[in-house]
Amino acid sequence: MPAPSSAPPSSPAPELPVGPVLLLTTATQSFSTLGILVLAAIAPAAGRGLGVSPALIGYQVGLVFFGAMLSASAAGGIVMRFGAVRSSQLTLWLIAAGCAISALGSVHALIPGALAMGLGYGIPNPAASQLLARVPSKRGMNLLYSIKQTGVPVGGVLSGVLGPPLAVAFGWQAALGMAALLLTALGIAIGVVRKDWDTDRDPEAAVLASIRRSVSLVWKHEPLRWIALASLLYSGVQLSLTGFLATYLVADIHFDLVLAGTVLSITHASGAVGRISWGWLADRLRSGGLALIINGLIATLGALLAAAMSPAWPIAALIAAAALFGFCAVGWNGVYMAVLSRLSPAGTVSFAVGGSLVWTYAGVIVVPPAFSAMHDKLGVSYGTGFALLSIVSVLGVACVVMARRAVARLR
Repeated sequence: MPAPSSAPPSSPAPELPVGPVLLLTTATQSFSTLGILVLAAIAPAAGRGLGVSPALIGYQVGLVFFGAMLSASAAGGIVMRFGAVRSSQLTLWLIAAGCAISALGSVHALIPGALAMGLGYGIPNPAASQLLARVPSKRGMNLLYSIKQTGVPVGGVLSGVLGPPLAVAFGWQAALGMAALLLTALGIAIGVVRKDWDTDRDPEAAVLASIRRSVSLVWKHEPLRWIALASLLYSGVQLSLTGFLATYLVADIHFDLVLAGTVLSITHASGAVGRISWGWLADRLRSGGLALIINGLIATLGALLAAAMSPAWPIAALIAAAALFGFCAVGWNGVYMAVLSRLSPAGTVSFAVGGSLVWTYAGVIVVPPAFSAMHDKLGVSYGTGFALLSIVSVLGVACVVMARRAVARLR
């Protein structure tokens, strides 16, 4: 969809400096993602320790994003009431608590741990969007949001680099403990700017009532509705890739856990490069929607390449296939956030982002658990599961096309 030349409407609160805002929001996103993905990076070791199939991670990911869907629906009200910085602290501390609970060493502890992580993870994007709406930059918003969104693959890289070695050396629970400590420390550190940056908060803002406002805003606004549905499908592909790649490489390609974690980290790093690259392309095309279509089509190819992987492939070819898939499947989010911000009616950016993320996280609730169920209950191989992700990606492209048509009709 052609992107208007103007940036998202700015808050009447004082403008904030671009650099520090990007640093805080990107760091918050990075550590939050580390917290929710570290278990995926150590799934084979955790599975052995708990006496369950590593594919169980698909259900754990689904629980995380069920919690995220709940908190995202209320995030607009949370951010308005407590401020974006305090809301970011809440994110970090909830995910830290979830990691600590999950490290207790029981399969049953994974349930409340995953829900606590999810309740935290639904908040950072609306909070970050509220802060970014107050920076003075009026150009290149796709790139600005994409830089912030590199926090997700950076967090994934950290999970792959730190998690497996800690799991091998000290046990899988040590990796979760490390994540909890890092998240807690960052939550304390960002508090130094809260007094100066949370000046636009409204202590009387409703939280629960904001759920209806956020959800209805997205559903009633046709372009927002279609782009949110596209995000449901794109996010399902993304989390299936990051949630199952390490296990796929260990189980079917016969990598050891550390090598599989390294490839997973390279995949996330490729996604970080992809986020900046797709943001740059969207600004050059002056169309975030067109960039999302191209992204989805290449991600379809990446899913098919991942499905074709075999132990006979050279390691370099395996890494290249995973990196291509990650470049697209992990790289779309910044452009998506910028499109949401541009499509949002004036003064509703945190509500539009929160309402749309309900659909984004619904994709994670549905697709990775379906992947797990097909593998564990139906005997579908990991490779076949990745092949099916190509269909999900194509459906996401179709939704973006519908969003572009809806924008054209409203003109």
